[in-house]
Amino acid sequence: MRKGKRNDGGGDRLREEDILIELLSRLDVKTLLQCKAVSKTWYSLISTPIFIKSHFNRALNGADNQTATTLIVRLFKIECLRDFPEEDGSFALYQLDCYDYVARLYFPYSKGDYPFTPPSLLIGCVFGIVCVCVDPDPDTDAYSFQATLKGRSDIYIWNPATKQSKLIPAHTLHDDEGKVSLGFGFDPIDFDFKVVKVLSNDVFPEVYSLNRNVWRKIEVKLSDRPNRNIFEICIHGFLFTVGCNGMMAFDLNREVFICDIKLPVASCDACIADFKDSIAVIIFNFKEERDRIKLWTLDDEACLRGAGVEASWTMMLSIDVGMHLDWVYGIFNSVEFLLESDDWFSYNTDKKEVIRMFPNPLFDFNEVFKYTESLVLVAGSKLVNWSADKDDNEESSPDSEEVSEEGSVDLEDNDEESSVGVASEDDNEESAADSEDNEESNVDSEDDAGDE
Repeated sequence: MRKGKRNDGGGDRLREEDILIELLSRLDVKTLLQCKAVSKTWYSLISTPIFIKSHFNRALNGADNQTATTLIVRLFKIECLRDFPEEDGSFALYQLDCYDYVARLYFPYSKGDYPFTPPSLLIGCVFGIVCVCVDPDPDTDAYSFQATLKGRSDIYIWNPATKQSKLIPAHTLHDDEGKVSLGFGFDPIDFDFKVVKVLSNDVFPEVYSLNRNVWRKIEVKLSDRPNRNIFEICIHGFLFTVGCNGMMAFDLNREVFICDIKLPVASCDACIADFKDSIAVIIFNFKEERDRIKLWTLDDEACLRGAGVEASWTMMLSIDVGMHLDWVYGIFNSVEFLLESDDWFSYNTDKKEVIRMFPNPLFDFNEVFKYTESLVLVAGSKLVNWSADKDDNEESSPDSEEVSEEGSVDLEDNDEESSVGVASEDDNEESAADSEDNEESNVDSEDDAGDE
């Protein structure tokens, strides 16, 4: 046979694998977890970091379409919400195209972990991974906890799609008197999920690294404090919020704060947002034009390097929505604002129309984040069990109940590896091989029984 004409099937197998990846990457997470049980080949393929990244990027690009954007929200205590039974502060997914709830998520902990339903707060959502703060103190009422985050809270890092979560170590600093602010983000350089905690007094802030699984004290006195108890967004490796003196940023890789970043207009009512992958600030509460929303984008990120460079902004939008506004809660899909004006509304900047969100959203608008489901599993996480969806939990976890601390999921175009993510590929193959060996053993046993 001439060189280059060898027909050993290798090329065909490669093309078949590419086709399989293309097809499987279009499926939702629940279906993919079930597909792991099909064969060792499928199990290994779906568990690889490259497939997890491909699946997430496809889902993320699809979610950029305004008709597909899903939000993760925390529900108020309710008497009835269609198929959702009554719960206090449980979590759900809300879809903007139909303005309705599409899934019940329950909680990041298992039923029975607490003797009561503790108050909780949604801190952030990045790459389909969600951070939730829970107060285990039965004497703390939900309102005061959500307003100030006082007390010794539990913090979970949770993947609702895979029903896996991790209770991170307790933070060492506590302030039962002052206000606490928390932020959750992803460091794209070290491929690390991090939680930052800022106290309202002179105590040093702290940062938790999932890779290191420890809290570290940031020994610097901040010149400003966040106005809110959660940071608004994570973008380009930074967490952002508004303080008393301007915008505040936290560099998730260097683990340093940049304070007093000048806003285009001085306002404590500003909201930091992601506008077409740019850092943006939304300001609406002007005394002379209460009903107008204005949005600026940051010209460049030189001011975030801490070298004393002053921020410059460009106005991108100036909108009169035609109604009195109580609050603007951010912008999603780069085109749709969420507004409060006695009732809940959305405003689409492309269509220039206001839509009343019906049925009335029964969630806290202060805790709304864009959500895209992913296969990313957090190292050290465990399966969350709720009796109402026990079967779903079993189906969604064909692997072990606890995710291995080893493994890597490269969420960026970089050759480095991360300790965040699914169990290592070798472990997955061994697990799948053991499963197939067990199946063969069972078949042999049945044959022997038949012969007898």
